[in-house]
Amino acid sequence: MSALASATAWSQIDPSVGGAVPQADFSKRYALYSAWSGNLTYATDPSGSGRTVLRTRVRSTDAKVSGVLRTDFLPKGEGTMTGPRWYGLSVYFPTTWVAHPNPAVVAQVGPVVPVGGLPAPLAIVVRGTSIELNLGFNHRPLSGTTDVATVANSAVKAVKLGTLQTGKWYCFAVRSEWSPTLGNGALTIYQNRDKIFDAQRDINSYPGSASNVPRVGLSFPGLLGVAERVLYTDFIRLGGPDTTLEKLLAETPCKTTTATTALVK
Repeated sequence: MSALASATAWSQIDPSVGGAVPQADFSKRYALYSAWSGNLTYATDPSGSGRTVLRTRVRSTDAKVSGVLRTDFLPKGEGTMTGPRWYGLSVYFPTTWVAHPNPAVVAQVGPVVPVGGLPAPLAIVVRGTSIELNLGFNHRPLSGTTDVATVANSAVKAVKLGTLQTGKWYCFAVRSEWSPTLGNGALTIYQNRDKIFDAQRDINSYPGSASNVPRVGLSFPGLLGVAERVLYTDFIRLGGPDTTLEKLLAETPCKTTTATTALVK
């Protein structure tokens, strides 16, 4: 690719990682984490748009993967990216979704292999009838003899996003500059064009950890609480420093959604 073509692609949606792919090419672009590959299938958008999306499933009888019940996926190659990044993470809760107090993580951004059980820097979580944004970070080192980062001393911020609505798409657009140092990090998050979180010059990650990578699908820190969970997702959309909110959302199932009420925290 020429320098000009590369710059043009970089200013739009990053064509080298993630994005929509034919079923035969899914494993070339994405890594799937599930007890059974059949837990992820291609499907027609349940909202009626006609676009192709993904259906993820987890059953209470599934074997755990990396210590948790899960069917989620992440884009290959994103772990090498640096600088400001945009992520498009879209999920759809079917009308058959049953509320249960056990948390279900439906989208997150963090190291491919969680470090020391620390909470992900960013996670979208459903608890009962509520959907929330969870943010985790720590300025302490991950290794050493004293005062290292642990689950107990890591900061976790929870922002309630409202009552979960089934039969609709939730499209999250994230612009990140990850940093464990006060004064350097930046994180802005939109839900269906509403700005729901904005923090500049702040700590938002962990020192010395691997690059943060987005993933969507189902994962459960504990038990399901139900026999089966099903979640529809879009492909993961990614962009660089010159990508804009409109360019990113134009690739998602929410491309025609208008903003309502902002919940800036």
